[in-house]
Amino acid sequence: AWYHKALAPDLLKKDLLEQWRTKKILILAIIFLFVAISSPIMAKILPELMKSISVPGMVISLPAPTYLDAIDQYIKNISQIAILVVIFIIAGAICDEKNRKTLEIILTKPISRMIFVLSKFKSYFISIISVFVVCSIIFYIYTASIFGLFNLVNFIIVNALVLLYILMIASITILASTIVKNSIIAGGIGFFSYIIFGTIFGLVESIKPYSPGKIFDIYESVIKTGWTNDLVWPLIITIVVIITSAISAIIIFRKQEIDR
Repeated sequence: AWYHKALAPDLLKKDLLEQWRTKKILILAIIFLFVAISSPIMAKILPELMKSISVPGMVISLPAPTYLDAIDQYIKNISQIAILVVIFIIAGAICDEKNRKTLEIILTKPISRMIFVLSKFKSYFISIISVFVVCSIIFYIYTASIFGLFNLVNFIIVNALVLLYILMIASITILASTIVKNSIIAGGIGFFSYIIFGTIFGLVESIKPYSPGKIFDIYESVIKTGWTNDLVWPLIITIVVIITSAISAIIIFRKQEIDR
């Protein structure tokens, strides 16, 4: 109905405002900004730190750092720090509303459950994409100022695929938050999906070529030579998981009884 659509922007605004009030956007911004700034710095100073280590009878010789070292730090920090923060920030997306008993108030208005769930997906996607894009721009400018310019198009390709991977893990976590009533459990499910897609898929040879986390294995090649068709299936599967998670969350939430 038209009134469902009319209220959707207000619900989205409410979700974004809640993220701001609970400092979730601020935490995301701080973590990604840390990754963007610290990665090129660490790439620059790490060889010097290693050389300064004095060990009798051992000479440490390291090549001069390049932009590839900065990107290496950048990707590792995103995959090991930033994604985990995203998981535990999003874990309470829907289950916290259940625990605070605010769902009853929201759903008494002419808002469908589908609109409610989609608003959660859209609000967190907007926050993640906005923060990620800004911080990736900062990283590129800062890295280029230290090591010199490098291929911007290839860098955008890598970032687009990494961003989609983050959104996939976020989607699974929101789905988990829809199913369970505890944000810790939802975060645990999100973390488990992170382990499955980030590690286990890569260990099984038969499914390794289709792993959404493949970009983390071949990002250096993409930075140097650009797009490869090896990423087609991982990209398709990533998008399918995102869409499936959203649809599943809507279906499950529609069938749930809301505690009063």
